[in-house]
Amino acid sequence: MKKRLFACLLTSVMLVAAFGGCGGNGGEPVSSSGGSQSASGSTSSGAGSDASAEEGAAREPGSMPISEEPITVRIVVPMSAERTVSLNDLDMLKEFSEKSNVTVEWDEISNTAFAEKYKLLLATNDLPDAFGPAYAYESTVIFKYGQEGSIIPLEGLIEEYGVNTKKWFDEREDFRKLSTYPDGHIYALPSLDENQNIRVEAIWWINDTYLQALGMEQPKTLDEMGEYLRAVSSQDLNGDGRNEIGLSFEIDTANANIPSRLTYLIGYFGDPWDEATYMTQSKEGKGPLEFAPGTDATRKALEYFHQWYSEGLIDPEIFTQNNQQLKSKAKTEGVGASLQFWHLTLNDGDESQNAYRVVDMPQNADGTAVWRRNRLIPGYTANQFFITSENKYPAETLQYIDYWLDNSENALQVRFGPQGYSWDYVEDGKWTELANIPSGEPRTEANSSLVSPWGYGIPYWCFGDFWAQKHITAAPALERQASLNASGSYIDNATVGLPELIYTEEENQEILQIKPDLFNYVNNQFAKFVTGGVTDQGWDDYQKQLAALGADRYAELYNKYYDIFNS
Repeated sequence: MKKRLFACLLTSVMLVAAFGGCGGNGGEPVSSSGGSQSASGSTSSGAGSDASAEEGAAREPGSMPISEEPITVRIVVPMSAERTVSLNDLDMLKEFSEKSNVTVEWDEISNTAFAEKYKLLLATNDLPDAFGPAYAYESTVIFKYGQEGSIIPLEGLIEEYGVNTKKWFDEREDFRKLSTYPDGHIYALPSLDENQNIRVEAIWWINDTYLQALGMEQPKTLDEMGEYLRAVSSQDLNGDGRNEIGLSFEIDTANANIPSRLTYLIGYFGDPWDEATYMTQSKEGKGPLEFAPGTDATRKALEYFHQWYSEGLIDPEIFTQNNQQLKSKAKTEGVGASLQFWHLTLNDGDESQNAYRVVDMPQNADGTAVWRRNRLIPGYTANQFFITSENKYPAETLQYIDYWLDNSENALQVRFGPQGYSWDYVEDGKWTELANIPSGEPRTEANSSLVSPWGYGIPYWCFGDFWAQKHITAAPALERQASLNASGSYIDNATVGLPELIYTEEENQEILQIKPDLFNYVNNQFAKFVTGGVTDQGWDDYQKQLAALGADRYAELYNKYYDIFNS
């Protein structure tokens, strides 16, 4: 397969003749006020201009080094506490700096503070050269500063200098469409991990160690899950002198919109929330859609889970703990169940004290529960890399990122590190993720990030054709795949995902005025309702405040553009 991938990439470069490639989503139109200085010293007519850059402004796309002379760019990125090595210290990025003549100074900001920090940087014009993943940058914010000129269009750069980005924007109209703003520009590159196993994100994981100690079967319904959690939280199963923790999970620091992973479970009571837009998802995917936090389904869910909370079935720290704090307790002390993408989040693969297993989707009493789908296109995350007007080397910066977006070995290194560390080829020519790193330790995000960006700094682009070349060998991955696709399980009951829509300039400004206060209010109230309960008066006051904060107008605008998007 290695030869096939190399040949594919080489052929792409030859055919495109000036950058081609594999992987991704994005594409942008043009124009930026003011000239920009390239590495060679030439001045182009605009960083994102559709016109060709002047001759000599950058080396031939796909060739190395990217720049004739050494250059340095500063890229701001969010950084998880899970990471133990700075991007500035990664050997693979140091080696690429020598190879490309482009050195990146990674300005790493804690992801717990990133939601406000990146907006502050844009608002005060304290601009780095670019912003990178992994954070859910808001399209409304990107469009605002794209219109104002702080963020430059990329489509001209992609056309002129992109190998991989150009290839995939040309081949996949759906990705180009999702990445193009109402003014015709592409202001940011997405991340794309078109693995069909991530069509849904968080699913149920249960503590199998506890389950075996209790002599219970895996829960088949939500009520049976409650009975299991009652059994867990009412006794000491591990002999430490304390009753065990029931349902637990962390706050989602990568997406400031999410009040709680409990929103995944709204689908037991009606159409669930979409995590990015807060609009209802349905299995049919047809409008009109509702503002999900105000629906009857949400009230019923809040009432149900308040009962769990009042009985002590839910960890009171779900609204405050980060992933490290969750893992600390789940790995050793243990938790009864969680909503996660992967069991490694809970125990790093160390089953010596607590083993976690995926659970086929428990149903509700009447068999009508649905599960939230992960976006319209699985694995597509918008706005994961964008370049600012401060950047003196936009062409070189685009080429630096484009190199890794090859839907092949470069992309694998971004995600998993060098071949043989946490991925390798197998006998049938396919590739596989490795359960253990060379030292023999279970592969985790922490030890993988010792050698790779692991989704930070550089977008990760792997399309469906590349995932089809993966050979799944790890038992938990096989279990997750089987559970996702089992009859009546998560995929069978999944909704149609929603796009994060992009509005025209005037209505984008309106959304920017409504969304922050509306979403913050919802997040705060969600926690209060779970912990304190829902009364008729409290719900009525809540509905009035949603209306006062513009929930109806927000839903009206979303439905308007959702209809346009689907037309």
